[in-house]
Amino acid sequence: MTPAGLRGPELTVDLGAVAHNTRLFRTRTDATVMAVVKADGFGHGAAAVAGTALANGAARLGVTTIQEALSLRAAGIDAPVLSWLNHPGADFARALAEGVELAVPSVSHLDAVLRAADATRQTPRLHLHLDCGMSRDGCEPREWPRLVRRVVRSHRAGRVEVVGVMGHLGCADDPADPCNSAAAARFDEAVTEVRRHGLDPRLLHLAATAATLTLPSTHHSMVRIGAGLVGIDPSGTTSLRGGLTLRAPLVAVRRVEAG
Repeated sequence: MTPAGLRGPELTVDLGAVAHNTRLFRTRTDATVMAVVKADGFGHGAAAVAGTALANGAARLGVTTIQEALSLRAAGIDAPVLSWLNHPGADFARALAEGVELAVPSVSHLDAVLRAADATRQTPRLHLHLDCGMSRDGCEPREWPRLVRRVVRSHRAGRVEVVGVMGHLGCADDPADPCNSAAAARFDEAVTEVRRHGLDPRLLHLAATAATLTLPSTHHSMVRIGAGLVGIDPSGTTSLRGGLTLRAPLVAVRRVEAG
């Protein structure tokens, strides 16, 4: 039966579910919680999800592109925001002007950010981004020492502030998968390399939703919760509240023989 009054497809977002899920994650870790609201908050409305998460225990926000970060600023959200999936030609100058923190996965990205910093006279707040084996983004381990050396020179010259080191776990939906321990070891080695050069970034973040629920050893000083905010647990271990309901009127119903 068609629900009464339903004239067409109807999408309902439950921000109460987002609030509940954020509070649940807050109880699962002693680390700072970053609410990741990329892809328009996983289709739930980035600004609304961000505001709800910040009001219920999240302290920082994460997005992929600079444009996503600027949209949050345009919506009046002034919490710390990190953008981490940009090409070297992205509009880093606008990001710096709006106080957006930037992930740096290569020397090419670092050079582009430094040019933007010189043009805007802003000091970039950087998160050095390592590819821990996911092969999606981040600096290749063999290039990491070179990137760190270049960042250290820029830091000593007062041109950048290094506030974080980040990576991703590619197999966190299965906590027993050995690629998780290999990635965690790679991340630890990368942080050691950074500290050996005299830097001491405050925000170390490797765990996303699944690892926050199942791999507490990977929490470090910050965890990133994205899909979990809206009720998706890739590990299948925790009951979260779904943040979205889609209803639509029926067009037709058929009874069809098997096969």
